[in-house]
Amino acid sequence: MMMQHHEAAFSTTTTQGSARIAGRAAQFLLGIPLGLFQLAAVLGFTFTGAVVTRGDWFVAIWGMVMSASCAALALRVYRSASARRVAFALLAAQGIFTSVKYFLYHESAGLVFAAIIAVTLAVLVAYHRSVSA
Repeated sequence: MMMQHHEAAFSTTTTQGSARIAGRAAQFLLGIPLGLFQLAAVLGFTFTGAVVTRGDWFVAIWGMVMSASCAALALRVYRSASARRVAFALLAAQGIFTSVKYFLYHESAGLVFAAIIAVTLAVLVAYHRSVSA
C-alpha cells in the first residue's frame, strides 16, 4: 500500500513538472521568436524600403500588431486561462501570416516560423490541458 501512494505522489510531481516546463516553453516561444524577434524583423523590413504597396503596408502593420501582442501576452499566458485562449487565436493569426509571407512573398523563413508556431501550439495545448484538468 505504501508503495502505491509513493508512486502516485511521484507521478503527480512529474506531471506538474512537465506542465511547468510546457508553460514556460510556451511563454518563451510566444515572447521571443514569435514576439520580439518577429517584431524586430518586421520593423527592419518595413523601414528599409521593402514595403511599397498598400498590401505590403497591410502585411507589415499586421505583423507589427501580431508580434507585439505575442510579446505582451507571453507575460500572462503562464497564469491566465483567458490569456491562453487569446494565445491560441494569435497562433492562428501567426499561421496565416506565415502562409502569406511564404506563398505570396516567397520568403523561406516562413517554414522556420511554421515550425516554431507548431511547437508553440503543442506546448501551449499541453500546458493548458494540464492546468485546466
